[in-house]
Amino acid sequence: MPITGATRLCFILGHPIAHTLSPAMHNAAFAALDLPYAYLPWAVPPARLAAAAAAFRAMENFAGANVTVPHKEAIRVYLDALSPEAEGIGAVNTIIPRDGRLVGHNTDGAGFIASLREGGGMDPRGARALLLGAGGGAKGVAYVLAADGAAEITVANRSAGRAEALVGTLSARFPRCQFLALALHAPGVAAAVGSADVLINATAVGLTPGEALPLDLRGLRPTTLVCDLIYRPPETPLLQAARGKGCRVLNGLGMLLHQGAAAFRLFTGVDPPLNAMRAALARGLAGS
Repeated sequence: MPITGATRLCFILGHPIAHTLSPAMHNAAFAALDLPYAYLPWAVPPARLAAAAAAFRAMENFAGANVTVPHKEAIRVYLDALSPEAEGIGAVNTIIPRDGRLVGHNTDGAGFIASLREGGGMDPRGARALLLGAGGGAKGVAYVLAADGAAEITVANRSAGRAEALVGTLSARFPRCQFLALALHAPGVAAAVGSADVLINATAVGLTPGEALPLDLRGLRPTTLVCDLIYRPPETPLLQAARGKGCRVLNGLGMLLHQGAAAFRLFTGVDPPLNAMRAALARGLAGS
C-alpha cells in the first residue's frame, strides 16, 4: 500500500536498531489486512529520548510505537499513563496515543509466555526459573512467570543491586513465589543452573557474534529448557552450548512474534494476521 498523507505511522525506538525484524513483521501484517499503516525503525540515542516522545505528541498521524533496548525503563517518565502491566513490570515496550495522551503498555511478558507454551511446550506453573538480567525485558519475563504460577525465580545480574531491586518489587506483589537475587558471578548461580527447569537469558549478551555469557553450564541438566530473548543470531553461544548438553532450546523469535501481535492489536484495534507476521519473520531471518 502506498504511503500517503493519510497513512498512520508506527515506530520502533531503540539504540542500536539495525538488527530489528519488527518493521518487516508489522508492515507485512498491515499489507495482509490492507490497512493504511506503516512501521518504521527509529534509532534514538538515550540523550534524545525526550525529544522523540515530544515528536510523538506533535504527530497527528502517530498510531503507536514499540520500545526496545535501552529505552524500556527510561521512556516511562515521558508518558502520561501506564497500563497495569507496564506499571507492575516497571518497563514499557509499547506506546499508544489516547485522547491526546501517551499511554505505556508492556506486551513482552505475554509474548514470552505464549512462546514458552507454543515453542517450548512448557507451562510455567510450579517451575523453577533462572533469569539472567534485570533490565526491561527481564522485568517483563519475571513478572509474567510469577503471575502464571512459577514456584521459584532466581534473578542473576552483573549488578546485584539491580537484581535485588527487581526481586524486592516482585516479592511484594507475588508472595507465593520464592525469589532470589544474585550477582552473576556469585557461587549460588551454579546451584540455580543445576536446579532450573527453565533458564532464560534476558541480557543483550549474544547479539555480537561470538559473544558468550560468562556462565558456568557444567551443572545444566538435559531436562532444562534454555531460552534466549535474542532472535538474531537465531542460535546464540548460550543456546549452542545448551543444545550440546541435550537441552531443548528456544530463541526470542516466538516472543517477538507474540509481543508484536499484542502490540499490533493495540495499534489498530483489530486481530493480527499471525501467519503473515510469522512468514515475514522467517523471510527476514533467511535474508540476514
